[in-house]
Amino acid sequence: MLIDLEALFHPRLKVQYHPAGADNRALQHSVLRVGLLPVFGKGDEQSARLDYSGLGGAAGQFTPLKVPFWELIGTDEMRLRRRHMAIPGSENLPSLNGEEIVPSKYVQEIAAGFTSVYRLLMRHRDELVSRSRPLLCFANDEVRVILRATQTYAVLLGESFHPDVMRNALDRDLLFERLWVAVEACPYLARVISAECAALQEGDIPLFLTRPSSLHVWCGSDQYFASFFERSSLSVVEERLRGMDESDLNRQLWLIRASLAAAAEEPSLVGRHRLKIRQAEAPIDQARLLAAACTIGDKLESSALRWDENVSWIGLTAASDRQWRVSTTLLDLYDGLPGIALFLAYLGSVTGRTRYADLARQACNGIRARLEAFKSGGLGIGAFAGWGGIIYVLTHLASLWQDEDLFGEAQRIVPCVSCQIGSDESFDIIAGSAGCIGSLIALYLQRPSAEILTAAKACGEHLVASAKSMPNGVGWVIPRQTVPLSGFAHGAAGIAWALYRLAALTNEQVFRKTADAAIAYERTLFDPDTANWRDLRGVNGPLAETAKSSMTAWCHGAAGIGLARLAAGEPLDNERRREIDTALSTTIREGFGNNHSLCHGDAGNMELLLEAARVLGEERWEREALLIANGIAESISRNQYRCATPCHVESPGLMTGLAGIGYGLLRSAKPDRVSSVLTLQPVVAT
Repeated sequence: MLIDLEALFHPRLKVQYHPAGADNRALQHSVLRVGLLPVFGKGDEQSARLDYSGLGGAAGQFTPLKVPFWELIGTDEMRLRRRHMAIPGSENLPSLNGEEIVPSKYVQEIAAGFTSVYRLLMRHRDELVSRSRPLLCFANDEVRVILRATQTYAVLLGESFHPDVMRNALDRDLLFERLWVAVEACPYLARVISAECAALQEGDIPLFLTRPSSLHVWCGSDQYFASFFERSSLSVVEERLRGMDESDLNRQLWLIRASLAAAAEEPSLVGRHRLKIRQAEAPIDQARLLAAACTIGDKLESSALRWDENVSWIGLTAASDRQWRVSTTLLDLYDGLPGIALFLAYLGSVTGRTRYADLARQACNGIRARLEAFKSGGLGIGAFAGWGGIIYVLTHLASLWQDEDLFGEAQRIVPCVSCQIGSDESFDIIAGSAGCIGSLIALYLQRPSAEILTAAKACGEHLVASAKSMPNGVGWVIPRQTVPLSGFAHGAAGIAWALYRLAALTNEQVFRKTADAAIAYERTLFDPDTANWRDLRGVNGPLAETAKSSMTAWCHGAAGIGLARLAAGEPLDNERRREIDTALSTTIREGFGNNHSLCHGDAGNMELLLEAARVLGEERWEREALLIANGIAESISRNQYRCATPCHVESPGLMTGLAGIGYGLLRSAKPDRVSSVLTLQPVVAT
């Protein structure tokens, strides 16, 4: 049993959540709150790997902030410097026979222990909250109130001994006055800052106390803050007991599993053994595919967090290439709120069930409420991780719902995109100019304007100017890579696809010429031994020629490259046709059975088959796609969802989660009504 009693009677503090970010309350008031389970940071790749939780605070991690140390000790050049320091281990991690235990290997046991205690409290709830309730025994005990992170006090106190602020008492006072910065988000802190400063002046960490039955706060023996809380912690605990039910238990168990899965060693690989492709036991049936998509819609509906006509979800988000974290859904199409809204809107349109459309509208409200906060910066321009994806989703929602306000919202984002094109260093479909081109074209075809076309052309011109000459053709080096990549999501195939689309729209041959050069480079990465294109992620320049690693997915490898060739709209000469045939053959042989996702799973690879059926006019590929889709539907009927997340933990997002699996089923059932999000297909004419 994992037990943490320190915060059992901690009172609730009034944090000023942004109206559009009220879903953060679900995380703040969850099983993650006490810091026992792994919780990873935000920010750069180093921050994303930091975990100081009770079950994850392993030795060898580095401090998030630079800390002071003495350099050249014992010499006349001794000086104080700062750097990130390795954190020594402690005894917080469980061990057996002297070996540390990896918590992620004991998920079932931890979940079982939590479930046992949770249901024990449910069974005895009436006794615990009755008039003679045992909880009253704790009513007058002293409990600590943590108004700020202790680290905040420790950093201020440590910095207050620097000579620069020790020469003048006023300078030291001003340093402590930085405590006022947090008052905007936490107004209650204004009442205690004088007490905090007094304790720091004495060289102490401020200590605040209360009692479970009280609304007051004490600091030392002589300071008292009356009616500091709106409710006593005892009443909050009793309310929490009354609200415990199986639905909340399932939500907390998901958080336990998700946080432990994110902490697993090599989380991107955990649980990724290959599935045997299962032939559906029932005949191919579009109604069956729609029923499975509705099952996913129902699951998203039941897990939604709702407030003020807004809705959001909590899921697993890729914080870096090798690290995941539990997070509320963000503003990206990849796994955020826009992608979920897109699936639910199409589900409502295809099935005629208004509750799915209503849920999509509430998700759209959440998107729109967040937009202003990012218009000054904070989002890139790509299709799956930036403004392009928001434009794409708003365009489709506006068309599905015949909502001119949403068209206007999408058009108002275009100037934000235009301002960032010149600084784009991602270039690709996911985060860069190539993805933005696809999204802008989708909007332009619905609401043509010179401003949209100018922005799309600016993206194309930026790609042309940024292309790196290679021995054969051109490529683009994206962040954290040393050589241009192949593939749809981050490489030559996707960027060439976008330039071909732009050339067809503008009739400017420089875009087509650059796209041809990109294809020429990508062909140098084809490996005849594997019948696939080499994946050069993480490969240094000199090693690129010998790299053999390949994926078979939309994001990297044969499936996405074949899809790019088919969807580019270019004439299929002999060489392109051979590449498409190779991509189809390799995808059928190796591309199915890993997971059900859109990004690098079955639902995504089905798109190659559907596009082949459309462009080549060969019905056998559509039948193949329907067979695979029926197999996914059958898995869903057995409650077996295989998301592309660590340990395949269910997550709501589009590209690695449930919404994308549902979207793939909708596409398979109704390709004439549901646009291909993987090729940023414009709204399908109905």
